[in-house]
Amino acid sequence: MKKQLPLALSTLILSSVTALSLFGCGGTANDPKTLNVIVLNAGYGDQWIKNIQADWESANPDYKINLTASYEAKSLIQKHIASKNNNDDLYISVGADWKSYAAQGYFAELDDFINEESEGKTIKTRVNSEYQKSLSFTGKDGNNHTYRLPWIAGIGGIYYNAQMFADNGWDAWLKATYPTNTTGEPETYDQLIALMGKINSDKVPVDNDLTATVKPFVYTGQNTDYFDYAVYTWWSQLAGTESIETFLKYEDPTVYDASVKTSAYSYLKEATGLWDGIFNNPNNYVEGSSSKSNHQAQQNFLNGYSAMMFDGEWLYNEMLKYTSSGTLPDSFKLKIMKTPTAPNASYPNASYIVGEDQFMAIPESSTKKDLAKSFLKSVISEKGCRTFLNDGHGMMAYDFDATGIHEDNTFISSVVSYKKNTTSTFTNFSSNLMYLSNIIDVWGTSAMRPFQGMLSNTATLDSSFETIASETTRQWDTWKKQAGIK
Repeated sequence: MKKQLPLALSTLILSSVTALSLFGCGGTANDPKTLNVIVLNAGYGDQWIKNIQADWESANPDYKINLTASYEAKSLIQKHIASKNNNDDLYISVGADWKSYAAQGYFAELDDFINEESEGKTIKTRVNSEYQKSLSFTGKDGNNHTYRLPWIAGIGGIYYNAQMFADNGWDAWLKATYPTNTTGEPETYDQLIALMGKINSDKVPVDNDLTATVKPFVYTGQNTDYFDYAVYTWWSQLAGTESIETFLKYEDPTVYDASVKTSAYSYLKEATGLWDGIFNNPNNYVEGSSSKSNHQAQQNFLNGYSAMMFDGEWLYNEMLKYTSSGTLPDSFKLKIMKTPTAPNASYPNASYIVGEDQFMAIPESSTKKDLAKSFLKSVISEKGCRTFLNDGHGMMAYDFDATGIHEDNTFISSVVSYKKNTTSTFTNFSSNLMYLSNIIDVWGTSAMRPFQGMLSNTATLDSSFETIASETTRQWDTWKKQAGIK
C-alpha cells in the first residue's frame, strides 16, 4: 500500500502548486513535488545521504529529492541565500556563518518542529546533551528561536595505527610497563610521553623509505585547529564542563586571564601546556609537518611515517580515498584512543565534541518546509543515524542504538566505545552576541590560536596567553559595538 504524507503536508504542497503557477515558475528546481537539498560531501562522503534518500523516496513515491552533494556546499549555500530566487529546501553543511544566516532571517524557525515526535520521543529530547543549550539562541531582535538542528557529534583527538602498535609490540610494552593498563594504548598523559620515547628509541624504518624512521606524530600545519579537539578535552578533564560553559558566556574580558588560578582559562593554559610537552620536541613529529595540508599529513600517517595523528573522525573516510582499492591496507588499522588522562584531572571522562559549526537548516524562502521536515525526520531517525555510522563512519548528534554496526571494524568500534565512555561533554557554542556574530571564540579570535606561533618558536606558552588577555581587553568594547551590544 502506498504511504501518504500527512494531510497538512499535502495541503501545503497544493498551495505551493497554486503559488508557483501564479508566479509562472516551472521546471525541476521549482517542482512542488521535488525537494531540493544541498549536502556537504567531504569527510563523511555522500553514500549515507543517498541511502537515506532512497528510503524516503520509497516511502513517499509521489515525491523525489534533487540532491546536490558537493564539496563546495558552503559556497553554494552562500550564493543561493543571496539570490532573490532561492529554490533550496534543506541544507546540511558546515560553517560558522550559519549563525549569521539565522540572525538575518534566512533560516526558518523550527520551534514547533523540535517538539514533534521522533522515535517515541520529541526531537528535542533526542538531541545529544552537548547540543541542548545551543538548540535555540537570542538574535539581535531579542527573540529566542531554534533555527537549525545539529548534524554531527564528532569525535576528535588522537588517532593511531593499531596494527603498527601490535607489530612493534608497543601495546604489549604499555601493558607490561603499566600494570593498570588494559587497552594497550596510552591511558594517561604520562604514558603517552613514555610511549613517544619508546617509539623514538625503537627507530622503526618506514616501509619504502630508507631515509626515514617512524615518528610518534605527524600533523597538519595548515589546520592547527585539529589540535583543539584533544586540547579542549584535556581542558574539560581539568576544569569540568560546567566551568567551561560559564566561561563561554563571555561576560567580560577578564575571563581570558589565565593568571587567575583555578579559573577556566588557567586550565586551558594548562591543557595547552600538555600539547606543548609533545610538540616542543622536533623528534616527536615528522619533519616538515608545519607546511603540510591535512591531506598530505593524513597520507603520511597512512604510509607509515607516524604512529599517531591529531584529527577528527572524518579521517577514516578521507583515508579510504587515498587508496586505489577503497579499503585500508592490512598494515593500517585506524582507531581513536580515549584522550590520555591529564595529570591531576578531576573529570577524567569529560570530552569535547566537534561539530558546533555544522547545521541542518531549512531556508525561510522554501515553499516546501513541511516536505523538508519530513525528510529531516528520516535523516535523524534511528535508521538514519545508523546509516550515517555505517556509511559515513561518524556519529550523528542524536540518541540511537549503534549495536551491531560493523563491530568488527576497529575504527567504528573505537568511536562507539569513546562516545559510550564519556560522561560529560561540551561544544564551544555560546549565546553571547559577540560569538553569534563570529567575532570572538575560545582563543579570543581564531588568529590568536597559539599553536602555530609556538611551533615556529615565535611565541611561548606564557606569551601566547598574555597576548590573548591583553588583546581581548583592548578590543572588548569595539567587539561589543560590532555585535550591537549596548
